[in-house]
Amino acid sequence: MARYSIARATPQSDFTVAIEWSDGSKSIVDFRPDIAKGEALSYLREPAVFLHRLFVQSEGQSLAWDTPSGLIDFHVDELWWRTHSKSFAAE
Repeated sequence: MARYSIARATPQSDFTVAIEWSDGSKSIVDFRPDIAKGEALSYLREPAVFLHRLFVQSEGQSLAWDTPSGLIDFHVDELWWRTHSKSFAAE
């Protein structure tokens, strides 16, 4: 089970997502590198998909988008690491 959970997620027009964690902290995840990989993730290039089909699923354990090719999801542990790994490296 993940140690962290997502309380709220808000997609931004620059293809980032503002996340409010259950502990009250906040961070921003940049999905542009993921989208650039293409394939199924290319659906996220569409603002209508990125901005309007995002939801928090599994009681805060992942972010997901409903796309024409199916569900695209990112687990909470990966998202936490992306937004906090620099602060751990500095310690």
